[in-house]
Amino acid sequence: MDLSRCSLNSVTIKGSGFTEVADLAEKWGFGGVGLWRDVLEDLDLTAAATRLRQSGLRVSSVCRGGMFPQPTELLRRKTMDDNRLAVDQAHALNADCLYLVCGAAYGDLADARRQVRDGIAELEPYARAAGVRLAVEPMHPMMASSRSVITSLQEANDLVQSIDSDLVGIGIDSYHVWWDAALPDQIARAGDKLFSVQLADWVTPIHGELSSRGMPGEGCIDMTEFVAQCERAGYRGLVEVEVLSDRWWAETALVATEAAIEGLARI
Repeated sequence: MDLSRCSLNSVTIKGSGFTEVADLAEKWGFGGVGLWRDVLEDLDLTAAATRLRQSGLRVSSVCRGGMFPQPTELLRRKTMDDNRLAVDQAHALNADCLYLVCGAAYGDLADARRQVRDGIAELEPYARAAGVRLAVEPMHPMMASSRSVITSLQEANDLVQSIDSDLVGIGIDSYHVWWDAALPDQIARAGDKLFSVQLADWVTPIHGELSSRGMPGEGCIDMTEFVAQCERAGYRGLVEVEVLSDRWWAETALVATEAAIEGLARI
């Protein structure tokens, strides 16, 4: 892929600060950066937005909001306060979207999913006032107990459809959805609600549900077809390389970035 159509996600080079992420993206000709919120701590967001704009870099996403299911009302309120802060950060950076990692089950799956829907519906007016799009991320089913009870693209599409807002859509990561026989139809169904596309490969054996991912081309996912399906559905945004990997985190940021570039060149 042409790197100007791609985005370097900060977690791919975990441990790097905002300046290093932006410098590497600019050096190699990426079209943008995806930013996890850890790199935004104590950062002057106005200055950061100016630096990116002057370099011609977009913020393709901010990660993350969400985590809506909580066992107590107090925790639900604290979580919603953090979601509003995430919206503010995405707005300050003029991000294409804010990812929603919807949150784990607390024993009652149906109640957890209800809390997800209610939480997004509650956050939507605040996001609308800020002009921030919310991207629901379906995650692999193995993460239902730790990160998200939204575990397929069909479920995410159903959720987005039920909320019925032009600012609530889908953020899709190849790592989480590649296995699904219904994936081509569900990508087509997402259509203009497809707000973000991320790439990470599935490499076995899995030694950790979060951090065993590979660069594009290292595993078994047909990345070329995955991207093509998203483009056929109408996606025209930047494609992020977001690789959570203990292996690549052990390398320097430069080495990991070069590996990401090599992987993107295969698509």
